[in-house]
Formats: sequence, C-alpha cells, structure tokens
Amino acid sequence: MISNDLIFDLGFHNGDDTNFYLTKGFRVIAIEANPKLVDAGSYRFDSEIRSGRLIILNKAISDNSGKVDFFVHATKTDWSSCLLDMAESNGSQSTHITVDSTNIHELFFDYGVPYYLKVDIEGCDILVARHLSRCESKPKFVSFEISRRDYFGIFSYLYVSGYSKFQLINQMNNPNRVIPKTIAGISNDLKFSEFSSGFFGNDLPEEKWLTFEEMLTRYIKYKELKQIDNTELGIGWLDVHAKIGE
Repeated sequence: MISNDLIFDLGFHNGDDTNFYLTKGFRVIAIEANPKLVDAGSYRFDSEIRSGRLIILNKAISDNSGKVDFFVHATKTDWSSCLLDMAESNGSQSTHITVDSTNIHELFFDYGVPYYLKVDIEGCDILVARHLSRCESKPKFVSFEISRRDYFGIFSYLYVSGYSKFQLINQMNNPNRVIPKTIAGISNDLKFSEFSSGFFGNDLPEEKWLTFEEMLTRYIKYKELKQIDNTELGIGWLDVHAKIGE
C-alpha cells in the first residue's frame, strides 16, 4: 500500500529537496551518510523533526544492513560516496569513515512505500534500482541521478519493475528557477538551488512523458552520440524520472 503523503529522499545532502517536499505538504524519510550533513539538517529542520513530519537517518544505502565504508569528498560534499573512485573523481583525496547502512526493503518495511522515491547517492543508485525491481509494492513516481557507467542498468531495472513512462531532466536547469505558485503547496516565493533535484511526479509536464524506447533513444542521441544540438540534454547531469500507470 502506497502512502500518498510520503516521500523518501535518498541522498538528503543539505536538505534543499526535502525542504521542497515539506513545503508541498509531504512527510519525508531522508537518508544521508555524511554525519556532518545530518547534524546540519537536524538543526535546519528541528521543528519538522519534532512534529514527526521528517525523519533523517544517518545511513548509507547498501545491499545489506550493517557497516559500510563511506568516502567524504574534501570540498564538494555532494560528491561524497560509498565508492572511492566517485569521491575522488576530480583528483581530490577523500576522508574515509564507516557508517551504518540500510536498503529500500528495510525502509519500505519500517516506514511504508512512498508516493515518490528520489535517489541521488553518487554511483550507488543502481543498487536501489535493482532492489526496487524485487519489491512487490513500488512508489508511483521515482527519480534517479544517472551516470554514463550505469545508466542502462538503471533504465532496465525501472522497465522490468513496471515503470512505463519516463522523463529525462537536466539538473543544470534547476538553479534559481522560480517555483510558480500554481504548483501544489507553494504559497510563498521559493527557488530551486544548485543542489535541487527540481520538480517531480505530477508537477512535470504531462506532454513530456516518454515510452521506454523513446526515452532510451533520446538519451543515447544526446549523451552518447553527442548530438547536442538540443541544449536541454546536451550539457549537464541528468535525472531519469519514471512513473507507473497513466
């Protein structure tokens, strides 16, 4: 059974996405491996945590629960990862810590199946896509940050999970984008930041939902074949959004 007022934010980071979800009236379960970011988020959202609208778990996503290695990027906290090569991809030296881990099977069991699942966990996203394919009940909407090395795996797991409509969203277009008050739950001026994943679910343009084949062709054309005449996808980092049903 899907909880229609619940969102999972896997990759909480500084909490800008969670802030958007809370503003829209959702409850949020946020996962963040970096303890310093958890501390900062707990301070930022103290009232929402005390009211029960937000739970922040200081955990990483892994195949199994237990302890895992986590590598904190020296300067870019959004590049920290359970994968050393991701955390040091620009030549920086990371700091190694050990954190507790969980997976979406445990999260669904403990907190319920969310309406929307956002996944942005720096190279480990495919673990969630694989686990999702084995879940009997799934969120209506999901989004995954995709990298070139695992994009086809994520796309494929979403397809076999029953997701039938897709959109590719360029995160580069999010910073400073004003969120119109016509978006449900928005009553005050609010802008996306450079760390925001942006719109999701029914807030995305209905006419831009694609079939699996259309989405895959679009991705390969603009990202792999470098046909970047379409600046919407040609430059930047992409999220794939998917939904089940019409």
